[in-house]
Amino acid sequence: MPTSIQPVYFENAVGRITEDAAGYALIRYHAVKREPAELRALLTHLGNLLLRRNWQCILADMRTMEPLSTPEKILLMEEWYGGHIPRPERLCTAYVLADNALTRLAIYELQQEARKHHRSDAFTSLEEAHAYLLTCTQP
Repeated sequence: MPTSIQPVYFENAVGRITEDAAGYALIRYHAVKREPAELRALLTHLGNLLLRRNWQCILADMRTMEPLSTPEKILLMEEWYGGHIPRPERLCTAYVLADNALTRLAIYELQQEARKHHRSDAFTSLEEAHAYLLTCTQP
């Protein structure tokens, strides 16, 4: 279950990445305004972890996340989903919805684009997201 204590793989001002024993990366976003460079660093480490472990699955806990800025949206679309940040070609992502309505809207917009090439869904709890990831196939 994603609520168990896992060793921290990487952490910066934007969030914390841990490795879940079920075979996916768990990223918990902090409740802060972000700089695009810090978000890029977090995503770079996330991609490295996925490649190193040969994983495709991500649980993104966005419950406390602040709304995304326009530069952050562009970074996510062009660099993460565009494949400029090294990561597996195909992803399966479970999003735990943000408490903030503006954040939920921004993530929903990104998710629509991401679904063109990746499997993803949004949930209201970590337990639901965890169960979804267990249905994703690994290479």
